[in-house]
Amino acid sequence: PPALLHLPLQQTHEEVFEPDSVSEAPLVRFAAYASHHRIFGWVRLRADRLTDLLNVHDELLLSDVEIEDLDDGTRRRSESSRVAIRDLLAVQASGPRGDDALRHRTRAHAIVIRAGSYLIAGHLHVHPGADPLESLQRRPAMVPLTDAWLEYWPDGSPRRHGVGTIIVNRGAADTIDLVTDDDLVDGSLRPL
Repeated sequence: PPALLHLPLQQTHEEVFEPDSVSEAPLVRFAAYASHHRIFGWVRLRADRLTDLLNVHDELLLSDVEIEDLDDGTRRRSESSRVAIRDLLAVQASGPRGDDALRHRTRAHAIVIRAGSYLIAGHLHVHPGADPLESLQRRPAMVPLTDAWLEYWPDGSPRRHGVGTIIVNRGAADTIDLVTDDDLVDGSLRPL
Protein backbone atom coordinates (compact mmCIF):
# COMPACT_ATOMS: atom_id res chain seq x y z
CA PRO A 1 0.00 0.00 0.00
CA PRO A 2 1.16 3.59 -0.62
CA ALA A 3 1.13 4.25 3.13
CA LEU A 4 3.86 1.60 3.57
CA LEU A 5 7.51 2.38 2.84
CA HIS A 6 9.55 -0.80 2.28
CA LEU A 7 13.30 -0.58 2.75
CA PRO A 8 15.30 -3.80 2.28
CA LEU A 9 18.42 -3.64 4.44
CA GLN A 10 21.71 -5.50 4.28
CA GLN A 11 23.66 -6.54 7.35
CA THR A 12 27.10 -5.40 6.23
CA HIS A 13 28.58 -2.97 3.80
CA GLU A 14 29.84 -5.18 0.99
CA GLU A 15 32.26 -3.69 -1.51
CA VAL A 16 31.97 -4.74 -5.15
CA PHE A 17 35.34 -5.71 -6.58
CA GLU A 18 34.36 -6.40 -10.18
CA PRO A 19 35.64 -3.53 -12.39
CA ASP A 20 32.60 -3.55 -14.71
CA SER A 21 30.05 -3.67 -11.89
CA VAL A 22 28.20 -0.43 -11.19
CA SER A 23 25.79 -0.20 -8.29
CA GLU A 24 22.47 1.53 -8.93
CA ALA A 25 22.73 3.39 -5.60
CA PRO A 26 25.38 3.42 -2.85
CA LEU A 27 24.92 1.50 0.38
CA VAL A 28 24.47 3.83 3.37
CA ARG A 29 24.28 3.07 7.08
CA PHE A 30 20.66 3.11 8.35
CA ALA A 31 19.30 3.07 11.91
CA ALA A 32 15.74 3.59 13.17
CA TYR A 33 15.33 4.35 16.87
CA ALA A 34 12.15 3.38 18.72
CA SER A 35 11.55 3.74 22.45
CA HIS A 36 13.31 0.51 23.51
CA HIS A 37 15.17 -0.75 20.46
CA ARG A 38 17.28 0.22 17.50
CA ILE A 39 16.78 -1.37 14.05
CA PHE A 40 19.78 -1.11 11.77
CA GLY A 41 21.64 -2.28 8.69
CA TRP A 42 22.71 -0.89 5.32
CA VAL A 43 20.27 0.38 2.69
CA ARG A 44 20.42 1.55 -0.91
CA LEU A 45 18.72 4.94 -1.07
CA ARG A 46 17.52 6.26 -4.38
CA ALA A 47 17.14 9.93 -5.39
CA ASP A 48 14.30 10.78 -2.97
CA ARG A 49 15.25 12.37 0.33
CA LEU A 50 14.57 10.03 3.26
CA THR A 51 12.92 12.86 5.22
CA ASP A 52 10.36 13.36 2.45
CA LEU A 53 9.72 9.61 2.19
CA LEU A 54 9.14 9.27 5.94
CA ASN A 55 6.73 12.22 5.97
CA VAL A 56 4.45 10.77 3.26
CA HIS A 57 4.23 7.21 4.62
CA ASP A 58 2.47 5.85 7.71
CA GLU A 59 4.52 2.71 8.20
CA LEU A 60 8.03 1.50 7.58
CA LEU A 61 8.71 -2.13 6.60
CA LEU A 62 12.36 -3.04 7.03
CA SER A 63 13.59 -6.41 5.82
CA ASP A 64 16.74 -8.33 6.78
CA VAL A 65 17.37 -6.26 9.91
CA GLU A 66 19.39 -6.40 13.05
CA ILE A 67 17.60 -5.26 16.21
CA GLU A 68 19.35 -4.09 19.38
CA ASP A 69 17.38 -4.03 22.63
CA LEU A 70 18.38 -0.77 24.32
CA ASP A 71 17.52 -2.00 27.82
CA ASP A 72 20.00 -4.89 27.91
CA GLY A 73 22.08 -4.45 24.74
CA THR A 74 21.18 -7.84 23.23
CA ARG A 75 21.05 -8.10 19.44
CA ARG A 76 19.05 -10.37 17.19
CA ARG A 77 18.39 -10.68 13.48
CA SER A 78 14.95 -10.67 11.93
CA GLU A 79 13.63 -11.20 8.41
CA SER A 80 11.44 -8.14 8.77
CA SER A 81 10.28 -5.47 11.15
CA ARG A 82 7.23 -3.29 10.65
CA VAL A 83 6.96 -0.05 12.60
CA ALA A 84 4.60 2.91 12.46
CA ILE A 85 6.42 6.12 11.55
CA ARG A 86 4.73 7.85 14.51
CA ASP A 87 6.45 5.32 16.85
CA LEU A 88 9.93 6.21 15.62
CA LEU A 89 11.87 8.73 17.68
CA ALA A 90 14.63 9.21 15.12
CA VAL A 91 16.03 7.82 11.88
CA GLN A 92 19.64 8.02 10.77
CA ALA A 93 20.76 7.52 7.20
CA SER A 94 23.12 9.37 4.98
CA GLY A 95 22.36 9.56 1.30
CA PRO A 96 21.16 11.99 -1.32
CA ARG A 97 20.70 15.62 -0.27
CA GLY A 98 17.74 16.33 -2.49
CA ASP A 99 17.22 18.80 -5.29
CA ASP A 100 19.54 21.82 -5.00
CA ALA A 101 16.90 23.93 -6.79
CA LEU A 102 14.61 23.48 -3.77
CA ARG A 103 17.18 24.77 -1.28
CA HIS A 104 16.76 28.09 0.50
CA ARG A 105 19.10 30.20 2.57
CA THR A 106 18.70 29.20 6.22
CA ARG A 107 20.13 29.90 9.63
CA ALA A 108 21.17 27.02 11.90
CA HIS A 109 19.95 26.90 15.52
CA ALA A 110 21.31 24.49 18.12
CA ILE A 111 18.51 22.44 19.70
CA VAL A 112 18.22 19.48 22.02
CA ILE A 113 15.33 17.02 21.96
CA ARG A 114 14.56 14.66 24.81
CA ALA A 115 12.43 11.69 23.76
CA GLY A 116 12.07 8.83 26.22
CA SER A 117 15.57 7.68 27.17
CA TYR A 118 17.14 9.45 24.19
CA LEU A 119 18.90 12.77 24.00
CA ILE A 120 19.17 14.07 20.42
CA ALA A 121 21.00 17.28 19.61
CA GLY A 122 21.96 19.10 16.45
CA HIS A 123 21.23 22.09 14.25
CA LEU A 124 17.75 22.93 13.01
CA HIS A 125 17.75 25.01 9.82
CA VAL A 126 15.10 27.73 9.47
CA HIS A 127 14.60 30.80 7.31
CA PRO A 128 16.55 33.83 8.58
CA GLY A 129 14.52 35.82 11.09
CA ALA A 130 12.04 32.98 11.77
CA ASP A 131 11.47 31.70 15.28
CA PRO A 132 13.08 28.23 15.29
CA LEU A 133 10.60 26.54 17.65
CA GLU A 134 7.56 27.97 15.84
CA SER A 135 9.07 26.92 12.51
CA LEU A 136 9.64 23.42 13.85
CA GLN A 137 6.00 23.09 14.94
CA ARG A 138 4.73 24.08 11.47
CA ARG A 139 6.76 21.38 9.69
CA PRO A 140 5.79 17.78 8.99
CA ALA A 141 6.55 15.39 11.87
CA MET A 142 9.93 14.12 10.65
CA VAL A 143 12.53 16.92 10.66
CA PRO A 144 16.25 16.74 9.84
CA LEU A 145 18.98 18.04 12.15
CA THR A 146 22.55 18.50 10.95
CA ASP A 147 25.83 18.08 12.85
CA ALA A 148 23.76 15.89 15.13
CA TRP A 149 24.40 13.28 17.76
CA LEU A 150 22.19 10.88 19.65
CA GLU A 151 22.80 9.56 23.16
CA TYR A 152 21.06 6.92 25.26
CA TRP A 153 21.78 5.04 28.50
CA PRO A 154 21.04 1.31 28.04
CA ASP A 155 22.93 0.10 31.14
CA GLY A 156 23.32 3.34 33.06
CA SER A 157 26.35 4.46 31.06
CA PRO A 158 25.98 6.82 28.11
CA ARG A 159 26.33 5.67 24.51
CA ARG A 160 26.75 8.52 22.08
CA HIS A 161 26.56 8.20 18.32
CA GLY A 162 27.74 11.10 16.19
CA VAL A 163 25.39 10.80 13.26
CA GLY A 164 25.95 13.84 11.04
CA THR A 165 22.35 14.24 9.93
CA ILE A 166 19.49 12.65 11.83
CA ILE A 167 15.76 12.85 11.19
CA VAL A 168 13.80 13.37 14.41
CA ASN A 169 10.12 12.86 15.07
CA ARG A 170 9.09 16.14 16.67
CA GLY A 171 5.73 14.58 17.62
CA ALA A 172 7.49 11.99 19.81
CA ALA A 173 9.58 14.55 21.71
CA ASP A 174 9.08 15.03 25.44
CA THR A 175 10.89 18.37 25.31
CA ILE A 176 12.50 20.53 22.62
CA ASP A 177 14.83 23.31 23.74
CA LEU A 178 17.07 25.87 22.12
CA VAL A 179 20.63 25.61 23.42
CA THR A 180 23.99 27.13 22.58
CA ASP A 181 26.52 25.57 20.25
CA ASP A 182 28.75 25.05 23.30
CA ASP A 183 25.99 22.98 24.95
CA LEU A 184 26.10 20.58 22.02
CA VAL A 185 29.76 19.72 22.57
CA ASP A 186 30.48 20.02 26.30
CA GLY A 187 28.68 16.83 27.42
CA SER A 188 26.54 18.54 30.07
CA LEU A 189 23.19 17.76 28.44
CA ARG A 190 21.29 14.81 29.95
CA PRO A 191 17.95 13.08 29.32
CA LEU A 192 15.03 13.68 31.65
